[in-house]
Amino acid sequence: MRLAAVLAATVLALAPAAFAQDLKVVVQGRDSIVLTPADLAGLPRAKATMVEGGKSAVYEGALLNAALVQAGVVHGDRLMGRYLNQVVLVKAADGYTSILSLAETDPFYRINPVVIADRKDGQPLDAREGPYRVVVDGDLKPSRSARQVTTIEVKPAF
Repeated sequence: MRLAAVLAATVLALAPAAFAQDLKVVVQGRDSIVLTPADLAGLPRAKATMVEGGKSAVYEGALLNAALVQAGVVHGDRLMGRYLNQVVLVKAADGYTSILSLAETDPFYRINPVVIADRKDGQPLDAREGPYRVVVDGDLKPSRSARQVTTIEVKPAF
């Protein structure tokens, strides 16, 4: 019986992030929303390339901006003035937090996509990275590409 428990734990640890979880999106001053794996799969998708450890990988997932729009964030040509002082906090399961300006997530201001990746090189993310990794295409270092993302929060910078 003990061996079965150890094997089950090992399989779960090594399995791809097929055991996807919900993603919480919190916008200050609004109700938070929860996006299920099906919700994220239904959003516009894009690919983002990232170099890590000298190796290039192509990540694929929902556009971060599309998820933020679902939560009611101002976007596109309406994203100006006071809205430009907002930041996006990407929070990971291990406590790591990555920060982007709201404008950096919007295709109106940025050519390269920012994605909530669930796939890497055509395969589901493994447990080390997934179920979701926010990937900022065009960054020279992967520092803002948080792994095991659980929550995305939008709030004023000051």
